[in-house]
Amino acid sequence: MYWNDVVLGFKVMWLITKDLVIPLLAVSGLIWLITNLVINYWAEIKYWLRVVSRIVSWILLKSAWAIIYLIDGKEAADKRF
Repeated sequence: MYWNDVVLGFKVMWLITKDLVIPLLAVSGLIWLITNLVINYWAEIKYWLRVVSRIVSWILLKSAWAIIYLIDGKEAADKRF
């Protein structure tokens, strides 16, 4: 076995580590972190999702009122909502 073969083997091992192992460790660590954050803060996440849902619903309701107001006038918009 020649020294060039050993060096080539180390280069191959480094490429496998650099291109496969390190990205897999990074992705699995990120998945683990996100999973733990979601599990630990699930109550807060549900609360803020509920708040955002209500805000979006309110904005859509006001947008519908404004469209009806522009098309049919204030009386029709007030009558519908």
